[in-house]
Amino acid sequence: MEELQRLLEVICKELGADDAHLELGGKDPGDDAVWCALPSGFRLVAFLPTRDRSADELTALREKLVFLARSFDATLDRVSPPAPRPTGNPQHALDDALDVLAGQTRALAAMVLDVDSPVVWGSSLSPRGEEDLEDAARAAEALALAQASGIDLAAVLARDANPELPTELERVVPRLREAAGEPRERTDWSKRLSVFASVSALRDAFARESELGTRHAVHDADLAYLARSFGGIYWLLLAFEVSAFSELHAEAAMIHALPWIERLVTALPPVDPGGGGGRVVKLRRLRPV
Repeated sequence: MEELQRLLEVICKELGADDAHLELGGKDPGDDAVWCALPSGFRLVAFLPTRDRSADELTALREKLVFLARSFDATLDRVSPPAPRPTGNPQHALDDALDVLAGQTRALAAMVLDVDSPVVWGSSLSPRGEEDLEDAARAAEALALAQASGIDLAAVLARDANPELPTELERVVPRLREAAGEPRERTDWSKRLSVFASVSALRDAFARESELGTRHAVHDADLAYLARSFGGIYWLLLAFEVSAFSELHAEAAMIHALPWIERLVTALPPVDPGGGGGRVVKLRRLRPV
């Protein structure tokens, strides 16, 4: 308990918080706090002095909180409740950690995939759609077709009505909208399509090469991503907007985050992909702070 008290004191000092504590259950903290979910089901919460803060400042404070939680991983494990552990938020915790990693590396998105199933195990994309890797491949194919036809697919997807489209696109556009869950602005769709192009390229690399090693990076003019394997079958993917991303910076952040992300992945409930393409059950995503 002394180590836990030390963690809470460090959080208060480093974040300039009035108070910090672990909590289990109940409603999400209010606007006066930054917080992150832990694999055990607890929330780590820091309460801030009352004043206006920008979205960037709140994001930086949340990233610092997640970093401190990782640093005290063993301490937090010892205060985990006995089995069975609370259910309902392991997916939230993983998506939240991926969101922090994407922010640290300035990636379009961070995702956890595996080599054996169509399941997207974790994603920083917000809002989280129902897409699986088959949908990602479909989106990537549609994007390539649209670009070859001089069509702005992101603009098409952001509108309710479709212009005259090639037959192949006309068939796939409704499915892409349905999987994404709700209409988005053109910039949101552009980001989503770029991420899925990276996902599809990584999956193609799986199919072409029997052994990718522990990392895989692409720096093309229209495609940029960095992927690293963990846990035997899983891959952590960072997708970027342009090819000129800092691979050294991104990989350093990725390596630092991987032990935490691996623990969050192993805390997920099992998922049966089924016969029609599996999806992780859609749960309520953590409210951004």
